[in-house]
Amino acid sequence: MAARHDLRRHNRQECTPTVKIMWCDSSGHDKFANALALDISEMGIRLKVPECLAVQSCVTLRSEKLKLHGQASVRYCSRLGTTYAIGLEFGRGVRWTPAAK
Repeated sequence: MAARHDLRRHNRQECTPTVKIMWCDSSGHDKFANALALDISEMGIRLKVPECLAVQSCVTLRSEKLKLHGQASVRYCSRLGTTYAIGLEFGRGVRWTPAAK
């Protein structure tokens, strides 16, 4: 089996801080969660969340440690054991910059 090529434009870095997220479920109710970050790039983040989120739904996120605050959209949601992994693409004006070493 051939190796899968990574087509991402930006490198991902592993990270583990908590990210506060808010979204509306399919019934229009506000939902809140403390999600665990799995990895991050300049344009998006992958989070471990307690429930499935609809693809293309809008999420508000905040993390003081990652210096992130703003909107993102769900690009995918897949089962991860008893939880879910979601890939978020940052919205306009939201970017992550790695800390200088």
